[in-house]
Amino acid sequence: MFNPEIPDVPSHLFHQSHQNRETLKTDRYRIDLTTSAGRWENWVVKLEFNKLGEGKHGNGFYINIPNSKHDVILTAGHNLVDAPNHFCTQIRIITPLAEIPVSNNNLRVCERYKVEPNENNAIYDYGVILLDRDRKAPRRGFGFNLMLGLAASREGRKEGDVLQNRALSVSGYKPQDSPQNSKPTNLPRRAEGSCVKANSYQLMYSAKTEEGMSGGPVWLGFRGVETVVAVHNYGAEDSGEGNRGSRLNLDLLTTIFGFDDLKLGWTNVSLQYLGSPAYSMHLHLYSPSSTAPGKIAPEGRVRVGKPGRLETWFDVLPVSAPPDEKDSEGCYAFRLHDVEPARWLGWDANGRKVTLVSRFDARCEVKLLHVVIQPGKPFAIRAQLKANEWVEVRMGMALLDENDLEALEADPESYEDTSEILFEPISKEKVGLWFFRLL
Repeated sequence: MFNPEIPDVPSHLFHQSHQNRETLKTDRYRIDLTTSAGRWENWVVKLEFNKLGEGKHGNGFYINIPNSKHDVILTAGHNLVDAPNHFCTQIRIITPLAEIPVSNNNLRVCERYKVEPNENNAIYDYGVILLDRDRKAPRRGFGFNLMLGLAASREGRKEGDVLQNRALSVSGYKPQDSPQNSKPTNLPRRAEGSCVKANSYQLMYSAKTEEGMSGGPVWLGFRGVETVVAVHNYGAEDSGEGNRGSRLNLDLLTTIFGFDDLKLGWTNVSLQYLGSPAYSMHLHLYSPSSTAPGKIAPEGRVRVGKPGRLETWFDVLPVSAPPDEKDSEGCYAFRLHDVEPARWLGWDANGRKVTLVSRFDARCEVKLLHVVIQPGKPFAIRAQLKANEWVEVRMGMALLDENDLEALEADPESYEDTSEILFEPISKEKVGLWFFRLL
């Protein structure tokens, strides 16, 4: 049976709701048998456009990004631009009933490729089409997960990249196919092969493709659901190396989330808690530079003050979402702002603590319920305790006595740190006591 575990992450840290264990029966594509067969076909779209005066064909696909006010179609950059800083013309999405014209205002392309659109920038050859989303309509699109975008760490080189030699699918319409034709060419094709080379920014795979399929999804079954790992954009550069796609790594995801009109996630925010009417409370971690090599990563503390000294700032971004699910099923991760190499928050519900980790793994994934893309609005944080059991993360300050609190009154930068980060059963009542504060 397929094992989705990253080599350097213990199996108990993987979310059971997304796992592929003995209790989860899958088909030969590693997709949960309870999932409708072929539902991915509804997420792949055919594109037509004029490129330097010549009619061309391409593909794109919906990706399910939580809390986006748009439907997001991911595609190859060369389907959208034909010259430096110049979009293709007459771009349209072909549907069974109509052709949907796409305005340039709804196009976003990776800047590195947009200013120099050629194969030398193949790893940056991606962009998105933004469509207005009907908030009442169900979500649609492939799932994604940052874990599949992480190249093997130096420590994990002997195990290799998590995608190396994995079976991958590449989907898309061939130029002669159209959703408006009669069967069987009204559905996108699916080619299968193995990942022959996994680089940090690019995947190479043996699945057969042809010109006109660029922009289609490269995907696999992960945690039992259809999960995209790359955007197909080129054939093999050298014999035997396989076709190529831009990998959905941290760089690609943060670029997409930062596009105008998306702006998903938050940059340089403090994580605050509304636990006391008189005192401020926020999550504080000591700088990684203060931790000697080989020592245990610092643990998070509740910093109490009026408001106290703010020294811990985070960037927060979506890191995973299953297909076709509501926003609350997506997960986010916190990384220390402006710290390289990256340091992530690991939410250890069993150990009842929050720690810094140097490599992203499932401990970093938390749900942010009732979250909105603006600071100052309360939301809830949920971390996973065990299989299919989530708990609410809260803060307390009960360990501080009157002398501690009196010392905070005189100086707005004075503070007391306490270990009261709490992982408690989810209340039936609506709970949302966390909020972000901008620097």
